[in-house]
Amino acid sequence: MTAPRSGEKECPFCAIARGQANARMVWRSEHVIAFLPDVPAVAGHTLVVPTHHVRDIWEIDSWLGKELADATRKVAKGIAAVGNRSLNIIQSNGAAAGQSVFHLHVHVVPRQPDDRMPQLWPPDADWSPNDLDQVAAKLRDAIAQSAQN
Repeated sequence: MTAPRSGEKECPFCAIARGQANARMVWRSEHVIAFLPDVPAVAGHTLVVPTHHVRDIWEIDSWLGKELADATRKVAKGIAAVGNRSLNIIQSNGAAAGQSVFHLHVHVVPRQPDDRMPQLWPPDADWSPNDLDQVAAKLRDAIAQSAQN
């Protein structure tokens, strides 16, 4: 497990994974756990978390990423089985993106019309086709470069 960075407190998700903190566990494997947050956004909101410390998407390896994605799919199927097929899957990295616990985690959030969750995308986004083409080209180049490294 990676130690917390200077200035960070002991990781609460690591404590849950080790059984040193209570959580409303809904699923567990050797490498991933799923539990309800203490303050869920809506009923059924579930966190899916690696059992060892991974700070964010930049630190996860490919194998564990696949385990995390599979566990997220299992939780989503469980949420659908109890009556809600509408949901958001949210994974945030960094404070500006809303990450408040710096241990990689995925939110699986059941949705209902007019629930208390805000809309995730602004309805007034206005991008020109040229702007979008330029962004797509930059991303293609960056992805190709990162695949070579």
